[in-house]
Amino acid sequence: MVRLPLLVRCGLVVVVLAGGCSTKRAAVDELGAKDSALPDTLAAYSSPLDLREFDVAEAEGGQRGVFLKLSRLPTGVTATGQSDPPRIIVDIQGPTGTESPEEIFPAGDTLVTHVAVTRMTGWLRVILDLQGNETPQFAIYPMADWVVVRIKSPTASPRPWAHRAS
Repeated sequence: MVRLPLLVRCGLVVVVLAGGCSTKRAAVDELGAKDSALPDTLAAYSSPLDLREFDVAEAEGGQRGVFLKLSRLPTGVTATGQSDPPRIIVDIQGPTGTESPEEIFPAGDTLVTHVAVTRMTGWLRVILDLQGNETPQFAIYPMADWVVVRIKSPTASPRPWAHRAS
């Protein structure tokens, strides 16, 4: 007789555990496998590298900022300057789509006259054609999916209020 209550308890434990397991399965089945889209941050990694838009902005003292908005994060950015004709060549490395010949767009600025874009395997080349006789000083600042080219005005004079302490 002692064994009957023990068997009943064991049977109840088995029923409770089986019921708990089937409840968990039902919850999993209710959720089911759904089509999952990549989050926006990961989707940017799957798109090919391209130039989405650009903007040329004039700053204080005649300096320019050329803002290059990319379709994804680049893997590397380098730049060089040429003097005949004056231009800045920005090479942006990353997985590109198809290759394409050079496309030229007007920049609508007095210093930066045109922006040319060429797509090559693994590279996006952006050429900034400049007005003048020589290439001014410039700096490149990659910032996530933006590349900023800061161009010092060739005619910029020192700040009149900046004096050296003697």
